[in-house]
Amino acid sequence: MENGVAEKKINGFNKHDKGPMELYLIRISPPCRAVWLYLLQHEIPHILHDVDFSKHSTKIPEVFKSHSHQEVPLLMDGEIVVFEGQAILRYLAMKYTNYAGYGLSLQQQMLSESVISWCFSEVHRVIGYSYIYPQFLDYYSLNTTESNECLIEHGLRQVTKLLEVIENRYLMNNKYLTGPRTTIADTSVATVLVLLEWTNFNFKMWPKVEAWLTRVKQHHFWDEVHLTHTDFVKDIQRSSLIYD
Repeated sequence: MENGVAEKKINGFNKHDKGPMELYLIRISPPCRAVWLYLLQHEIPHILHDVDFSKHSTKIPEVFKSHSHQEVPLLMDGEIVVFEGQAILRYLAMKYTNYAGYGLSLQQQMLSESVISWCFSEVHRVIGYSYIYPQFLDYYSLNTTESNECLIEHGLRQVTKLLEVIENRYLMNNKYLTGPRTTIADTSVATVLVLLEWTNFNFKMWPKVEAWLTRVKQHHFWDEVHLTHTDFVKDIQRSSLIYD
């Protein structure tokens, strides 16, 4: 839901109605995209607020000034404030969707929950903070070129280990990460793996992962949620052509 449309809708609520929830996000962030995608897929009314922490502190939304964690995604639902992707997804599933998208059985739901936790901790740490971000975002690069290159090389080794786990354990006998049907675990992990597109990463050594990622990217609203990511990848590719 675009901000303009959402603002028109919120004006229809009276002062006693809390109105649609508010999601504060950075659209290039995988956890933010995973939460936004879940909101859209389950038709949960919401307003988006883009956040830029690089701006002067006076430009930071008021909620972050009184909150201990200046991080996104952050969800405000009336007086309830939830931060971190996994916690927000659990809150939405618990309150609004009866855990839709988490799987049909309790066993599958708990596996989905576990994979999401692994995704936004270990997988994002390795792919994002140890490999991709140090190459493209100055904020996450180390002080010297040599140390930064060592971090990236180590990160790449860890990336291949993660892909081996997904290929040979999660997808060895299943079409999706938790079984024969897609769940929120798949879309969450996929939002992190597509960061590898920033380097034009080749998945040919992991054919099951490549086929799985292609399937997940066919989900409704995937293209809309990943538009900023896609545009960023195109900018990188254009820059590479210029400097080659």
